[in-house]
Amino acid sequence: MRVSLCLLAVAYFIAGACAGKLPPFIKACSVSDPKLNQCIESAITVAGPKFAQGIPELGIKPLDPAELGRVVVNNPALKVILDDTVVTGLGGFRINSFKMNAEKGKSVLDFTANVTLKAHYDMDGKVLIVPIRGNGQAKIKITNLRIVIKYDFKTVDGHWTVTDHKDSYKMDRAQFKFTNLFNGNKELADTTIRFLNENWEIIMQEIAPPAIDQVIAACVEEVRKLFLAIPADQLLSQ
Repeated sequence: MRVSLCLLAVAYFIAGACAGKLPPFIKACSVSDPKLNQCIESAITVAGPKFAQGIPELGIKPLDPAELGRVVVNNPALKVILDDTVVTGLGGFRINSFKMNAEKGKSVLDFTANVTLKAHYDMDGKVLIVPIRGNGQAKIKITNLRIVIKYDFKTVDGHWTVTDHKDSYKMDRAQFKFTNLFNGNKELADTTIRFLNENWEIIMQEIAPPAIDQVIAACVEEVRKLFLAIPADQLLSQ
């Protein structure tokens, strides 16, 4: 699953400064710095939340909130459609570690965030052997979503481009709220919500992949804008 190119963009974004083009809250780092990784980690901590708010002068849209539109979960057992989906919390991420080998064009980004997804849902199917059906408002809170992305990059026509990436994620907890389950049958709804929250890992195996893929789709567009706007030799000074 492809995750967190939005944070990858932050890492590149704050790795160096382009005088007169990048905002003043960016701290430049140098590829010759023996503590380059620590420098970038510190810079991400300061600049990342502001990046997530959007950089109008570079045409970069806000990533917190991230507006995903429609997210579809479609498998034999459970069908879920999430409309007007919005994810918040990416701007409050914290860096666990960042490692870069500029000569080999390889980096590893490890970060954690608490995020909340809100949407209008339409759901029908089964979770394990429990039927579930409803149409209303959904809220999913994910605690300590930890994402690790390993990526390769190279310079093409003076600009960085990602040539390959692999990523993984895990979380400490997910909590669900769905209004109007079973057409408002409170007894059935309360029992089902309790079951979902007790078995959150199983539910997230179905819902998380397409939702996070949609987050990435939104982030990748902003990454593209950043890389097109800023030459590689200005993103990381010598």
